[in-house]
Amino acid sequence: MTNPQKAIAALRNLAGTKRSNQNHDVYIPVKRDVAKNDFKLTKAMFWKLWEYHSQECYEINSDNEKVVKTIFRYFLKQEDFNQYGLIKSVPSLEKGLLIYGNYGIGKSLLFEILHKIGKELVTKRNDASLWFNCISSGSFIDDYMRASRDKESTFSLKHYYSGKLYIDDLGFEKKAFNKTEVFAEVLFERNKNKAITYVTTNHKPSEITERYGERIGDRLPEMFNIIKWEGKSFRR
Repeated sequence: MTNPQKAIAALRNLAGTKRSNQNHDVYIPVKRDVAKNDFKLTKAMFWKLWEYHSQECYEINSDNEKVVKTIFRYFLKQEDFNQYGLIKSVPSLEKGLLIYGNYGIGKSLLFEILHKIGKELVTKRNDASLWFNCISSGSFIDDYMRASRDKESTFSLKHYYSGKLYIDDLGFEKKAFNKTEVFAEVLFERNKNKAITYVTTNHKPSEITERYGERIGDRLPEMFNIIKWEGKSFRR
């Protein structure tokens, strides 16, 4: 099985054998060649999926509109995704996203909702274009250290060297066993494999470089469309 096929199978197992017929009035019934899987996600479909999965918990306003729309256009593979000129590296749909900014402005929540949309598209339309795996930097290091002590653990860093991956709160994590910067290795190997990576962080690229070293810092522009997200915290 390819990675998308494995994702589809795993998600369907999680969802159980009962399939929902509810499509939130998003999908237009059309005759399709299932073998070719010629489903095409449109901008209108995406917005309806966003509205359904955000359930009014996410506010798009004058502070974040340009950043959010840039990210949406990126995931919709629109060539003009950098219309607002926010990308601080050379813009490319072949690279991932590194989004940095203050706490509480909606970075992680946005990707949480995008992940839900990607899951629905995989399970209901066999479309893995928006699908990505998710990890939280802090809990990932805890899992890594736990697995290092457990000889029967199936955890392996190599599982995270390929495929689309979202890393939440990069730089928040502690060093493994107070000495090892695990994400320095993960990011290096993912870059070598040309794997698409999405990162949200409170740290500037210069601070990421300082923490993980020049070997990673020099590669950030070639790995990522780098976006600074400014705005006020929604947290009270």
